[in-house]
Amino acid sequence: MNRREWLKCMSALAVGAVAAPSLLAVFDAHAAAQNGGAAPQFFSKTQGDLMAAVVDIIIPRSDTPGAVDAGVPRFIDQMFKDVYTPEEQKRYLSALAAFEKESGKPFLQLDAARRKALVVKLHEQALAKGKDLEPTSAPAFVLMTKKLAMLGFFMSEPGCTQVLQYAAVPGGYQGDIPLSKAGNGKAWAVETVLRI
Repeated sequence: MNRREWLKCMSALAVGAVAAPSLLAVFDAHAAAQNGGAAPQFFSKTQGDLMAAVVDIIIPRSDTPGAVDAGVPRFIDQMFKDVYTPEEQKRYLSALAAFEKESGKPFLQLDAARRKALVVKLHEQALAKGKDLEPTSAPAFVLMTKKLAMLGFFMSEPGCTQVLQYAAVPGGYQGDIPLSKAGNGKAWAVETVLRI
């Protein structure tokens, strides 16, 4: 997918949803995500590794690339560096610290099963609390990380082309076809809407 195709894919998502300066920062974050081996610019190395581990639990590799393969941790790092306000950054880092405390010992030292169980438990707590969710709590960290992971993943090339239905130059209109032939159950990449 070249830049022009990617911009076409994102235009429907971006229209009216993001102010121009923020949109440019999102594009920069997406571009930075393509450079996967770079050190985090906003997070410390430990914080970046922890966030990447959570992102990998949220969207793991399967028959399609996972969030880590798509550069989502780098995308999230760049978003916090360039888009979020200092207050939002502080709130997320406080929630990250609460998450690390919730795990009992360093999250990265837990085995894979315990990591996943903790993330699932905190996600369920976040959904149960709804609007009463404390923004600096461990469940808030998981929920915010999930939202950012989904945004970054579905803006990535693998998310747009391998998970969502994608046609850079769609064919002719066919108004009356069986549902089974209309995308094989995949949503269109341009229909992705994420409310954070």
